Amino acid sequence: MTTPNLEALRTTDAATTVTGLRTADDSGLVATAYARPRLSWSLVSDRPDVLQHAYEIQVSADQTFGEAASSGQVDSGVVTDHPWPAEPLRSRAVRYWRVRVRTDLGWTEWSELSRVEAALLGDRDWTARPVHVPSDRGRTSPGPVPLLRREVELPAEPVSARLYITSLGVHRTTINGRPVSEDLLEPGWTSYPNRLLYATYDVTDLLTVGRNAVSAAVGDGWYRGHLTWHKNRDVYGDTSALLAQLEVTLADGSTVTVGTDDQWRGGYGDLLAADLYDGCERDLRQEPHGWRLPGFDDRGWERAATLPLPSGLALRAHPPVRVVQIIRPEYRTLPNGTIAVDAGENITGWLRLRADGPAASTVTIRHAEVLDDEGRLLTSILRGARATDQYTLAGDTADLEPEFTFHGFRYAEIDASPGVTIGQIEVVVVASDLRRIGEFHCSDERVNRLYDNVVRSQRGNFLAVPTDCPQRDERLGWTGDIMAFAPTACATFDSRSFLDSWLTDLGIEQRPDGAVPLVIPDVDLGDMPPTELPFAGTAAGWGDAATVVPAALFEAYGRRSALDRHYATMRAWVEFTADHLDDDGTWSGNAQLGDWLDPAAPPEHPERATTDPGYVATAFVAHSARLLAGAARELGRADDAEQYGALHRRTAEAAWRKWGDHARTTQTGCALAIAFGIAPTTERTAVGEALAALVRANSGRIATGFLGTPFVLPALTSTGHTAEAYQLLLNTECPGWLYQVGRGATTMWERWDAIRPDGTIDTEKAGTMLSFNHYAYGAVAAWLYRSVAGLRAAEPGYRTIEVAPRPGGTLTAASASIATPYGTACVSWSISGGTLTVNVDLPPGTTGRFLPPDGWRSTQAAGGLGSGSHRLVLRQDTRS
Repeated sequence: MTTPNLEALRTTDAATTVTGLRTADDSGLVATAYARPRLSWSLVSDRPDVLQHAYEIQVSADQTFGEAASSGQVDSGVVTDHPWPAEPLRSRAVRYWRVRVRTDLGWTEWSELSRVEAALLGDRDWTARPVHVPSDRGRTSPGPVPLLRREVELPAEPVSARLYITSLGVHRTTINGRPVSEDLLEPGWTSYPNRLLYATYDVTDLLTVGRNAVSAAVGDGWYRGHLTWHKNRDVYGDTSALLAQLEVTLADGSTVTVGTDDQWRGGYGDLLAADLYDGCERDLRQEPHGWRLPGFDDRGWERAATLPLPSGLALRAHPPVRVVQIIRPEYRTLPNGTIAVDAGENITGWLRLRADGPAASTVTIRHAEVLDDEGRLLTSILRGARATDQYTLAGDTADLEPEFTFHGFRYAEIDASPGVTIGQIEVVVVASDLRRIGEFHCSDERVNRLYDNVVRSQRGNFLAVPTDCPQRDERLGWTGDIMAFAPTACATFDSRSFLDSWLTDLGIEQRPDGAVPLVIPDVDLGDMPPTELPFAGTAAGWGDAATVVPAALFEAYGRRSALDRHYATMRAWVEFTADHLDDDGTWSGNAQLGDWLDPAAPPEHPERATTDPGYVATAFVAHSARLLAGAARELGRADDAEQYGALHRRTAEAAWRKWGDHARTTQTGCALAIAFGIAPTTERTAVGEALAALVRANSGRIATGFLGTPFVLPALTSTGHTAEAYQLLLNTECPGWLYQVGRGATTMWERWDAIRPDGTIDTEKAGTMLSFNHYAYGAVAAWLYRSVAGLRAAEPGYRTIEVAPRPGGTLTAASASIATPYGTACVSWSISGGTLTVNVDLPPGTTGRFLPPDGWRSTQAAGGLGSGSHRLVLRQDTRS
């Protein structure tokens, strides 16, 4: 980088503004989880070619910055993940920070201030203890949801109040009858014995002088509710509990602190049962009216009992689960009086409706993703999940909505007692409320629908943890699914803090020998349907989430501190796989899941793919070793970089010696050989040609499973076979992406052939492993961004952006945008006649590199791109 001259240093860059100040904490809470917050910002400018050369950060205890800690001038062109330049925050401390940067024209003005408040950073800050209703302890089946309450006397006007709160289970908490937040299913699902998240809410406006009531319902959730297809209960504990600490500063300067203790009272209400798989049962006649308000007579309730303070308390640093969309569905009344509801798309959430009827009358709502041959709900594929909400009315008009559950569904049926009127039906869509950062569009509406399906599947499965599916008795954090999908996830939604939290649990759950469980958080899977495979350990491709997900996060967001934090986990996994290599350098002696759900595998044995599982496992050992070597180089660990780079080379050579001929015979074999560097450089072209020939011979039908699908299109593109890549993408026959679109899919399917060409659903061959909302095959969207539109990160965090559109097939236009850490980057192209026009917008602080597609030549001089807008015109190259 060129150093600006002294004259430039004296010039103020008035055209550039520092904005978007943020920390790594993405929770939306009033406080931060970190004593030393990592700091980031963006630049806005009305001039082109803006680059940051240096920055200065100031931190102050007040907004005047009369006395401030400073980073001093730090030479850096990066706008993300900078260290806190002041003393570490102490619990409850408030600080303000601002930043200015030096560009090629000089220093900008100081940014606007950003406020940082620390949460409770140590166990000694907690005076509260978890409380539970004694009669609820030891319950072995879904039952009444415990209610807890306490009244608080405030002798003066509250001027500031913080509620620090979590639960063993999931809670819904109010103050004086008003919710403390819109967050749902708090505190989510983590490795509970080691890490329990809490939230910090500003509840000042909910309090008043005099009596105040704090109340909470605490459902089973993941903590003690049903988990896995075995429907195990009490996995983490035999009672739900609430941990809450309210700290109030009054107008007279005094403080009041009230925490959960044995002075709280507990009882039960209208929530007779609430389970994530089974649904919610409510009897509105049993609601203790006014229990959330001051003055309620709770003398008949039980005195709460306390539990020890949980281990690993930490503030949630990622977005909460919230309502993200409301849909007005279509519905009709069947001849038997049942109301059939169609949401129009497969979603995760529930129905909200209004019912009017006599006391003791009932309303029952059942859910399913698809309909059977007779047009009724197909519920057999939900396995043990009842997915049913039941209500008993109290004799007046009621708004009905479940608590502490969610369903994956498009269709629902409402059955009501005679005399009950149903109205105002809404579909409530819930998800972890991640910010949408990516968009894609092209001239083929079928591909646009495919992309929309990918987005819905990510949204529907990013709920507290990245799950496999949201509907049946599973909903687990499968490592293989997110391994395949991570690059797409990071481009479509801002997944940095969400996946960082999940990786933290992966590191906690990683076994002493480095093995990574199949699901995170780790729960006992027992035998796995439909094969009844006794997989108690780990598997290649699944455990590689330990390396692939951190690498994807670093590429997308450029946070070196996060890469460093997960480095030990990455290294332990690679060491585990290296220890399992045979004398010939391959991993072939262990049971594997392989290229799971390869379309040629027997439906009842999805692990029996056409590509040898030993080859697939060995290829992933090489892949993870290469990713680890890259992480080591980024972190300045030269010895590790050399060691694991050598491991990649040795393992790749061993895999090729043993399976080189076999690899050429399957799409997955070729794709992994190209993408993972298994094929020697001298063989790469031939393997690319073999892959293209396989695609042509199969008439463009996909032949890959969970582990091969993310790499097949990139492998074709990187070896110059763009035509065959588009043949795969645009194929409408089964199996294929557009086949699913043609069969009416609104989310990604678990199986390529979940609905047969005649429109029927083969539940016999597929057994009960048949989900219509599984995002793994949605990994194709990463290729839509990077190759169809031509927008990808050439440096971590998009500091350098590669613009490399690869038009093909019948597409005449495409566009993509991603809100990068530097700002929004956009690429669009269109073809008219023999002219390809490419429009590029690069945010300040970045540079671009344009790579024209084969067969096109630019009418302008070649070179790099600076920030700002660019229009590139290319002509078809008719030269021989």
